[in-house]
Amino acid sequence: MNKAMSTEVGVEMNDVKGGIVGALVRKDWALNKQNFWLFSILGLLSVSIFLIESTKAFYLAMTLILCVVILIGALLVFSSVVNEHKEQTMPFIMSLPVTCMDYTKGKLIFNLGAYSVAWCVLTAATLAVIAFKPHLSNGLMPIALIVLIQLFVSFLLVLGTSLVTGSEKWTIVVTTFTNISVSLFMFWVGSFDGIYEHLNGGVAVWNSTAMTIIVVEMAVALFIVATTFYLQSRKKDFI
Repeated sequence: MNKAMSTEVGVEMNDVKGGIVGALVRKDWALNKQNFWLFSILGLLSVSIFLIESTKAFYLAMTLILCVVILIGALLVFSSVVNEHKEQTMPFIMSLPVTCMDYTKGKLIFNLGAYSVAWCVLTAATLAVIAFKPHLSNGLMPIALIVLIQLFVSFLLVLGTSLVTGSEKWTIVVTTFTNISVSLFMFWVGSFDGIYEHLNGGVAVWNSTAMTIIVVEMAVALFIVATTFYLQSRKKDFI
């Protein structure tokens, strides 16, 4: 583990006001905030491409937004979880008064908090542009939201995998699988009559098909978080 990180972690652990979990969250934020803001700005720049009145510009903007959202998730997980195992910083963390559940809570709070902020801003900006720009069909809003929620679920799966296994190999495998599945998922959802028939409409139709998919996605997200907590609670140590 590098000296700077060791010093920063040590300082944070001495700040007892926020507790151990709070110290872990602040440590991860201090180490990741610059890259986080950089990717978030790139995401907003991608959203601005929507303003160009062109079908090609729409697909380019959507592709870039999906890439940025995926990259933000990968950055957070690999920097805050995988690298701690890869760079052998875990023995240092284990020497501190931190339990496995403290560690899990800290990682989930930091990663979910940071990712949620970026995801919400980019999702709101995307939906707002679709809603208010006349050259874009409002019928695109449901499928755009569904795909973005799927990316959130994919992020949770990658995060859960990294926490439970502590393995760079398995985290890369799951990350690759979820990234490949984005396009397949988008085409699959777009094939539903309740979604496809409204894509070019002037009104966003939140029918039973769209709402069912969203509810299922949210249920899967909660299941992943609950399963991660359960598997981590059964561990006797960090391994």
